[in-house]
Order: sequence, then structure tokens, then C-alpha cells
Amino acid sequence: MVWCLSLAILSLIISQGADGRGKPEVVSVVGRAGESAVLGCDLLPPAGRPPLHVIEWLRFGFLLPIFIQFGLYSPRIDPDYVGRVRLQKGASLQIEGLRAEDQGWYECRVLFLDQHSPEEDSANGSWVHLTVNSPPQFLETPPQVLEVWELEPVTLRCVAQGNPQPRVTWKLRGQDLGQGQSQVQVLNGTLRIRRVERSSAGVYTCQASSTEGSATHATQLLVLGPPVIVVPPKNSTVNASQDVSLACRAEAYPANLTYSWFQDSTNVFHISQLQPRVRILVDGSLRLQAAQPDDAGRYTCVPSNGLLRPPSASAYLTVLYPAQVTAMPPETPLPVGMRGVIRCPVRANPPLLFVSWTKDGQALQLDKFPGWSQGPEGSLIIALGNEDALGEYSCTPYNSLGTAGPSPVTRVLLKAPPAFLERPKEEYFQEVGRELLIPCSARGDPSPTISWAKVGRGLQAQAQVDSNSSLILRPLTKEAHGRWECTASNAVARVAASTNVYVLGTSPHVVTNVSVVPLPKGANVSWEPGFDGGYLQRFSVWYTPL
Repeated sequence: MVWCLSLAILSLIISQGADGRGKPEVVSVVGRAGESAVLGCDLLPPAGRPPLHVIEWLRFGFLLPIFIQFGLYSPRIDPDYVGRVRLQKGASLQIEGLRAEDQGWYECRVLFLDQHSPEEDSANGSWVHLTVNSPPQFLETPPQVLEVWELEPVTLRCVAQGNPQPRVTWKLRGQDLGQGQSQVQVLNGTLRIRRVERSSAGVYTCQASSTEGSATHATQLLVLGPPVIVVPPKNSTVNASQDVSLACRAEAYPANLTYSWFQDSTNVFHISQLQPRVRILVDGSLRLQAAQPDDAGRYTCVPSNGLLRPPSASAYLTVLYPAQVTAMPPETPLPVGMRGVIRCPVRANPPLLFVSWTKDGQALQLDKFPGWSQGPEGSLIIALGNEDALGEYSCTPYNSLGTAGPSPVTRVLLKAPPAFLERPKEEYFQEVGRELLIPCSARGDPSPTISWAKVGRGLQAQAQVDSNSSLILRPLTKEAHGRWECTASNAVARVAASTNVYVLGTSPHVVTNVSVVPLPKGANVSWEPGFDGGYLQRFSVWYTPL
């Protein structure tokens, strides 16, 4: 307010003079910062030797003149102008090395010492306005490199000066910011990012521009955070013995990346069959030499720079190989007088097509053995275990890639299947809380294992088996009611016998298979009653009208 009032008063003085008389028009001089400008003053006589005089240059706002010249004496110069001002062409003042702060109003006065008229002295003055144009110059800038955590806000501030006042804009990758970006705001040279993301990283350029030129400042924004996988591994299919390469490339800041690879959930360097054949390259890719069938599976790449939770990406490796026998047992027992199976343990990729068999070194012809057949997985199914099945067998599997060769021979032995010596009765009735003992024993070659299980919901906590393989239910509870099964099994066969246990003196058991059939004037409700616990049951049907 005070400055505006001072300018108004100055304008009034210039237009009318101190005594109100008219003055010449104000002269405007425009200069450029760093260059020179001449403030004209024609108050000295144009020709001849002027009378004794003093030349003064005053600047509006300064208490003392900035320049005073009397005769041949050294001029008195304001400290701010020392070395930069001198007279030129009479009373004109040349200012060199212009500065932005030199801009303002200047008055030239020539005081003639042999004239004493106050009126003449008062008319002796000339005003000049100096405008100093300067290119933009930054007063405040953000650091050249700035680290920010991902998902955090950030503010970049640029303040510039110049004449005319420069306009400050921000750019990222050549595009102006602050227009149409919801997360980015630019106001008065200040850039605000509400939520820094990985894509926010880059070089931000602050540009201050005016008609006098432009100035730029660059700040590289680095986003701290976990890696981002830019090249994930892809599913790969190779033939056995071929080398495999699974790509994985990540970007992050800081870029001290380490890569780990896992087969399923186990580090590849902790798998004995992989460890000597696997390498992780500097670019993060996994190199596997001479792929084997067991190498197939899911491989997961996990890059880490130590910040937060690392990402992961997975791909599946498929290994193609000819059909091969995994582990043929040297002996295969078959049950005497029962159905038996001679298995050919095979793995193949592509899938198995067929299996050929030999018996005692000769090609096996199934049509010569009534009841013999071959299962879909290539196993031999023997309808009845007898002396015809004895011998040495070998199988050769095939797929579309061929075969890895025949299996070692397996010698078929006839063994006695389990046979019950004592079977449980069909039904047992016992009161609740008492003890119930159910016998079950069997023999066979090799000796069979006896086990008990309740059909349906298990009662393992209440079921006990004694040294004679008998089932002991002590104490007998309502939950023990139901069907129990005794199983005898050995290497050649498995047989089972079952019994029903009825627990007396309990509440009725829940009904089952409830159904409702709507009728025109009613409904037919049916169910199967549960065990009555040894007492007469009565049933009630409840319904709610709609």
C-alpha cells in the first residue's frame, strides 16, 4: 500500500513538477541484465563550454544521489554502483553490468553554480524509468536426486525470478504434468504427487520460461520399494537331456537384486538331483542342464532387494521322454486261488500307448491263458492264481516317443491269501455302558494284519483291539451303534467281514431319508426310522402353515 502510494506521488511530481508546472514526458529505457544502458539527460547546453555546474543522478527510494560529479573532481558514487556507472554525452549516465535490482526511477539534475534563482533551480531535472529485463533464474529447486518410499506422498518445489516474471511448468518424459492426472497436482511451480507408485519414478524437469529465455532443472525421483517382475518365466516343454532356460527379470530401487528359484516349494539348490545341474544367472534366469523326467514341475522365481515382501512368478516345466519302467520288484506274490495282478510300474510323457510282456523270455500270448487280460495301465490281470502263473516276467512300455527299454524280470510266487479262522457274528446286541467283545482272526502267507473300522463315522477313541485281534468296546456307548468291519490283509490279498452292533437302552436314533410329496389337499411325508434303542418308538410330524 505504501509503495503504491509512493508511486502515485512520484507520478504526480513527474507529470506536474514540484511547483505544478508541466514537465517533458518521462523517458523509458529498457536494458537487459548483464548488459549496459544509457539514461539520457540533455540539461547541459548543446554547444559551448557550460558554466560551472554539478551533475547529480538520484534514484527514487535512495536517500542520497547515486552519482555526483563536480568539475574535474572524482565523482561520488553509491556503493551499489561503484565501477558500473560513468557519464556519457554530457550529463547522460551509462550503467554497465545491469542487475535486476537496478530497475526503477532515476532523476537527472544539473545545478549551475552561477545561477541563484530558486525558480530555475526547481526546473532543473529530468526523470528516466529504467526497466531491466532478465532471463529466468531459480531461487529454490529440489535436490537433483530424491528417494521416496512407494505409496508415500512427495512435493517438488521450484521458485524462479526474472523480468518479466517467468512461468514455471513441470514435465516428465516430455509430457506436461498437472493436466488430467488425478494423483499429480501442479500449483505455482510446486509439484505434488499424492501417492507415489513405481511408475512415478523418472526424471522430472522444472522449466521456468519468459520472453527473456528459459531455465531448466532436473530431479531424478527414485522410488524405494520391493522389486517388480517385468519379464516373468513362461511355461516350457523340452525333451529329456535338453538344456532348459527359464527367464525372470525384475526392476527395483535399490537395485541390489538377488534371485531365488524354487521347484514347487523347495529351493532348487536344496534338491540333490538338481543342485549339480542348475545355475542362476546374473539376469535372474534359471539354467538347467540335461533335463530329466523328475525335473518336471512348477518353478517359481522370487527376486528380492530386502524391502518388504518380494513378488514371485511361476511357470511349469514339462519334460518329454520315452516310456520307461520305474522300479520293477524282483518278486511279485500272487494269491492262490484268487484274482491277482502283475504290475508294470511305468511313467511316460507323452502318455502311455501300450505295454508288451514276456514270460520266461518268450513273448506272452494272452489268448493261451483263459481269463488273463491286460489292464489300461499295462498290468497283467491273472483271473486265478495257480501254477500257470509261475515264471519270470518282463514288461516293455511304449509311448509316441518310443521306449526306454524292457524292465528287469520279476519272479511270480504263489502265496496263501488271508483266510478267516474266526469271523464276527452278523449281529451283536448289548446294553449301553456294558462291555462288548467281538472276535476276529485270520491266517495267510505272509501272516495277515487285522484291523477294525466303523463304517461311516469313526469311533477310533473308543475302539480297542486286543492281542487276539478282537474288537473291545468298553464302555459301550450309543455312538458305537452301527456297522463294523474287520479287515485281514497281506501282500497278496485283502478280505473283510462285517457285523452290526445294536446298543440297547438308549434314546432313539435319528430318522433318515425324509421326503415330502405334495398332494392336492395335503402332503405325503415318509422316512426311515432309526434304531429304537430297544424301546417302542412313536413319531410326531410338525408343520407350519405358510
